[in-house]
Amino acid sequence: MQYEMVGLREDNTQGWLAAVGVIYILDRSGVDVQMYWCEKHPIILGYNEQEVIDILVEYLNQGSDILDNLPTGFRGEKAALDRTAGRVSFTGVIKQMLGSVERNNIEEGLNHPWVNKDNVTSLGWDPISVKLSANSGGDKAPDSSPHRGVLAGQWLAAESLPVTGAGPRRDYYSWVTWSVPLDMGGVRAVAQAQTTDWGGVRYSANVARNGQMGYFEPARTDITHKIQGGSR
Repeated sequence: MQYEMVGLREDNTQGWLAAVGVIYILDRSGVDVQMYWCEKHPIILGYNEQEVIDILVEYLNQGSDILDNLPTGFRGEKAALDRTAGRVSFTGVIKQMLGSVERNNIEEGLNHPWVNKDNVTSLGWDPISVKLSANSGGDKAPDSSPHRGVLAGQWLAAESLPVTGAGPRRDYYSWVTWSVPLDMGGVRAVAQAQTTDWGGVRYSANVARNGQMGYFEPARTDITHKIQGGSR
C-alpha cells in the first residue's frame, strides 16, 4: 500500500517542504510510515490516499501547535525560511492559513499539479505564487497586491518548519531528497545533514527580492548521487 503525492515536486522549494510536513504530521499523529522520492514526487508507504488525508484533516481539526514550535534564528533574528517584511506577518499568515485550510484544499494540493488559484498571502517559498509589483494591477506594492497560491501546500510547508526551518537566513536555501524509504527519524537526519548518501538529489534556490519581501527563485540541481542498489 502506498500513496504518491503527485501534487508535490522535489524541485519546488515549497513542494519539498510540504512533503516533509506531511510525514512530520503523520509521525506526530502516531502513524508509523516511511517516505521516499521517485520521479520527483514523494511516496508514502504503508497508507493509502484516503488514510493519509484523514489523518491530516484530523490533525488540523484538533488544533495545530505550529505557532508554538516555530524555529528562531540566532540572536533573535528571523530564521531560515522567514522571508517576510513590511506589513506581511509570518505568524499572521500561518494563523490565517490554519483557519482557512479545508479537506478539499488538501486533496487538491496533494493530488493535482499546482495551479496556484487560492487566495493566500505568499510566504515566498513557491516562486510561481509570487506576484511582482510590476505585474500586479495598478503596480501595487507586493504586500498590497493579491496573491494566488496553493493554500494546503503552503500550510504543510509551514508544518515542516521544526525540521526544515532552523538556522540563520542566507541568500539561498538548499535541500536534499532520498530514494530509499525512511521514517521520520531518517528524514530528519538526512534533511538536516544535507546528505545525498541515500540516493538523493541536492537542490538549492537563491533568494530574490520583491520589494522588501524575499522569495525563492526556481531551484537548481547542485549534486546528483545515486546509491547502488537503491529502490528507484
